[in-house]
Amino acid sequence: MVLADEIEMVKGHVRLGEQHLLRQHELIAQLERDNLPTRLAIDFLHRLEDMQVLHRLHLSRLLRKAVDSSPSFTMSGHSD
Repeated sequence: MVLADEIEMVKGHVRLGEQHLLRQHELIAQLERDNLPTRLAIDFLHRLEDMQVLHRLHLSRLLRKAVDSSPSFTMSGHSD
């Protein structure tokens, strides 16, 4: 896989992770409004947060690799 393609794929993982986190917060809020147990939903939220940290770290490593391998690389993936 070409580095630029891998970066775009991981950016998608980060975006999707953000959507999952938002949705899980919404679900927890709904459970609280309905006076239902939230422990399992909160545990799952913590797992999602952990995964998001890993996605962001992966993206950071890939971006660093791209910068190190190409001095003209920019954050958008295009050279100036």
